[in-house]
Amino acid sequence: MKKYDAIIIGGGHNALVAACYLKYKNILLLERRHITGGAAQTEEIYPGFKFSRFSYLLSLMRPSVINELNLYSHGLKLFRRPISSITVTKNKGEYLLMNSDSTFCKQEIAKFSKRDSEVYDEYNQFLSEIIDLWSYYQDKYPYDTSAKGYNVKKSFDDLGLLLKMGQDGWKNKDKIYDYIQFMSQSSSQFLNKWFESDILKGTLITDGIIGEMISIDTPASAYILLHHVMGEIFPNSKGEWAFVEGGMGSISKILTKLNEQKGVEIKTNIGVEQILTSNNQVTGVKCSDNNTYYSDTIISSVTPRITFEKLLSNDQQTKNPKYFNDVKHMEYNGACTKFNFAVSEMPKFKCFEGTKYEKPESVLIGTTHLGCERLDTLRQAYQDCINGKSFSDNLFVDLVVPTVHDKTIAPEGQHIVQCLVQYTPYKANWNEQIKQQLKEQVIDYISQYAPNFKKSILYTDMVTPQEIEQLLNMTEGNIFHGALTLDKLYGNRPSNGYNSYGTPINGLFLCGSGTHPGGGVMGAPGRNCALYINNYVK
Repeated sequence: MKKYDAIIIGGGHNALVAACYLKYKNILLLERRHITGGAAQTEEIYPGFKFSRFSYLLSLMRPSVINELNLYSHGLKLFRRPISSITVTKNKGEYLLMNSDSTFCKQEIAKFSKRDSEVYDEYNQFLSEIIDLWSYYQDKYPYDTSAKGYNVKKSFDDLGLLLKMGQDGWKNKDKIYDYIQFMSQSSSQFLNKWFESDILKGTLITDGIIGEMISIDTPASAYILLHHVMGEIFPNSKGEWAFVEGGMGSISKILTKLNEQKGVEIKTNIGVEQILTSNNQVTGVKCSDNNTYYSDTIISSVTPRITFEKLLSNDQQTKNPKYFNDVKHMEYNGACTKFNFAVSEMPKFKCFEGTKYEKPESVLIGTTHLGCERLDTLRQAYQDCINGKSFSDNLFVDLVVPTVHDKTIAPEGQHIVQCLVQYTPYKANWNEQIKQQLKEQVIDYISQYAPNFKKSILYTDMVTPQEIEQLLNMTEGNIFHGALTLDKLYGNRPSNGYNSYGTPINGLFLCGSGTHPGGGVMGAPGRNCALYINNYVK
């Protein structure tokens, strides 16, 4: 049978990016679903409504990927959000709006704390400096001194550059210690140091917990907050999120088309059942279509745990015990349930009644946060799940209405409402009764803030962490392909010694979000993995 230069397992956005960058001519990409894109998909699961069924906003996609692949010239269109964050309450006139305009934000913050508004610029500057430090490494593969031909000196040169960037950027060398302190702090510790008002801290802290089964008080969770504000999709602006015209599937369609033009062979509805090896060298993959496809280079975009525990034979685990042990103990435990609603009208939040934002289309143009007005509510939501409840009565919901911007994804006059509900853990007792309870509770909860919501619903799509795992092959429904803990960052993601993308098995590489620099629709893992293979694999 035909032997390929490389075979890529999975058709998510990182797999598609990797295929775009690989120098090989004969590449086979295998996707077990009927469409490519992984979590970046647009699906019409209710007539006339095109849902971004899983991921629903773009921010973390690296500028390098966007520019090097010329995604804008190939049709990528983003909707910038004049108001990016909307924290609502159940009280008329009480809300907090935020965007990239510092003056606007400080005016809003001053409604709750004059002191907080005065330090807000300094807070943003501190985060911006850390982002500048990390940004350099987002587009680099970690050190791998075991690789043939790798220049060890360059590793130390890069480390020296990191320190120099820190010294030049902060001027005061003592701020290096502030950076180290930040990386070890919980989100609540970090924000308590800066601010006093709960509604502001609650708004900002959402970035420190979303997608993870952790508390706002979990040590080192401040990094997760940083991870969500590192996006640079717009020039001279950090942390902005945008809607993609046509939904997130538009990105995947562009990447798929680029690969087809390149000559990549893409096969859908074919799942990989086993990675074949001989003498610690990959030789091919055995698939659900009863065919075996051969290559000396296999690149897996699925999670490290699925790659090593489900697709490889048991003897590989005994040959490489340290690596397999690291992969085995990588935390997953997804914490989010995704809701996609087709509605007849936009939610009308009662906190805006009698204000200039009374018309929902004037304000619901960003991400609306429900349930984060008080930090103790978020603490209790986490504690309820730890104590054995399937989900808390104290829900935390992120809600968006993409149809305010994008008129191509729903019938005229109707809308799509999408919600990510936190603290609905994978390890809960998910059965049909529990699912129905959560569905009803989420709808009733949103309706407490927006009384017209319940009656406006035409259709509800609900995807639990277990269903995310089943549909997307994401272990335990974790949207990052593994927790973003400090021990699983950079070259330790998923294990050290193999530069994140390499493995102890010759010819087997990883390019998914379970590698550096982590999860989100970013493209960096795919790009970095491909560039490493291009440069160091013969």
